[in-house]
Amino acid sequence: MTYVPAFPLFSVLRGVVIPPVGGDTVWANTVAAYYTLPAVLRGLADQLWALHSNAYDYGATRPDATARQVQLFETVFKSTVYETEHPVVQVHPLTGERTIILGYFARKLLGVSSADSGHLFAMLQDHVTRLENMVRWRWQAGDVVIWDNRATQHKAIDDYGVEPRIVRRVTIDGPVSVGIDGRHGKTRSSATPVTAAA
Repeated sequence: MTYVPAFPLFSVLRGVVIPPVGGDTVWANTVAAYYTLPAVLRGLADQLWALHSNAYDYGATRPDATARQVQLFETVFKSTVYETEHPVVQVHPLTGERTIILGYFARKLLGVSSADSGHLFAMLQDHVTRLENMVRWRWQAGDVVIWDNRATQHKAIDDYGVEPRIVRRVTIDGPVSVGIDGRHGKTRSSATPVTAAA
């Protein structure tokens, strides 16, 4: 939820109903991703800021979504649109390490053309999600996983068909992001109510 200035500090997920096959969750270590970038790319990333928003094309990211699922997403998730600017490289408040804050709520990199933004985002995001930076969790009912949102990206893998998968999440508020120059992430504009399509 990087589309808000103080995105979640950490999250706790508990497996309740787990499909017999599939439904794993993967996490990327964004600290490792930063420190394994070549020095010239770290220097570039250190200077970049990104616009994050919850307004994105749900259907494009989930091509098998039904019209009802897309409409539910539009009605609930995008009822208020948020836009927040974050430094691409954040200083972790506890460890002092640098971490890459991107993910798919990042809509564009600021200060560069749309084309350059797309290329730079893809290059950095691909680096974050390299297998060397990832861990994969195979769920069992009763598992509890805790992760630090300031140093990870995560994704549930939707490969379990029609089998039920129920996990419960608790998310703890975090502080506003801080770049290596000490500037804080900020809301770009007031939250804008959006009327969902009927």
